[in-house]
Amino acid sequence: MKTVFLLLILTSLHLSAEDPSLKALPDPTGKAKYAERQRILADLDGDGHNDMLLSGSPDEFGTMGGPWSVYLSRKGEYVRIGEVWAHAMAIAIEPDQARNHKDLKTRRFARIWVYLKASGSAGTFGYHRVGEDSVDEIKSIEIYPGDGGTVVGNSIYKATFKQSPIPFTVQRSATRDDGTVKWPDTNR
Repeated sequence: MKTVFLLLILTSLHLSAEDPSLKALPDPTGKAKYAERQRILADLDGDGHNDMLLSGSPDEFGTMGGPWSVYLSRKGEYVRIGEVWAHAMAIAIEPDQARNHKDLKTRRFARIWVYLKASGSAGTFGYHRVGEDSVDEIKSIEIYPGDGGTVVGNSIYKATFKQSPIPFTVQRSATRDDGTVKWPDTNR
């Protein structure tokens, strides 16, 4: 019985090590022991398993957003395939038209749409394509939403971010003093 219990504990520790969001992030500012992060869970590649976007530390973020590492779930582990810049409140995910390509080099599973705010009325609007083992650089244009923006800019922003075609969950970490990271659900 003790052997079975020990195996269960070791298995759970192994699973925890496979999820990078469960590793505490030391606070680079030194103001606290650990920095809290956000993660976005969504099935980017259509395999029925949640993939993950994991934010950097809060000191890397501004009103424009910040860096998010993109991980695909592969055989119970998260594999980092790239990075996007985004703000959690200005992101949408849709299936890519190249989702079913046979050629792995041209297959792209999803588009991650983002808006990177430059001012109260202007910013970069675009998308990153998520492939088998990479995230493409952003393809973007400048738009003018918000106060002082244009009708077209506001329409593009609202149409894109009102509802994501691929649903996702945004969560904020809660890290204990011992470095244990928990992820309570928050709905978007």
